[in-house]
Amino acid sequence: MIRLLLALAVTVALGLVSRLYPTGWFLWDRVLGEVLYAVAAYIAWGLLFIRKSPLFIAVIAFASCLAVELFKLTGIPAENQRVFLVRWFLGMTFSVVNLGYYLTGVVLAAFADRATRGSKPSEKGTPPALQGA
Repeated sequence: MIRLLLALAVTVALGLVSRLYPTGWFLWDRVLGEVLYAVAAYIAWGLLFIRKSPLFIAVIAFASCLAVELFKLTGIPAENQRVFLVRWFLGMTFSVVNLGYYLTGVVLAAFADRATRGSKPSEKGTPPALQGA
């Protein structure tokens, strides 16, 4: 749990820095924020579904990002752009390119999650060849 909270804090901080301090480099100014948005969604869902597989969390996270992106097509976020939370967390306009960035972020987060998860308590002391058998 602490691992995920720390990861979420770092992700949000880096995403905010990339938006507040543009450098003129497209990857920093545009892409990083979108990828980190999906990573943050993955981590948030991971906090709620702590015992679920990375694949499950990735599907839920991408579906959430897709829902937010499609919601922009309603025009409601654009009509409420004066509201800080709407502007920063939803965005204003639909972009199909963002879906690729979101997919990238979710996949990277799922791989990182899988790589950093500890073994299951029942598998400690079990030879790797027998784990999951």
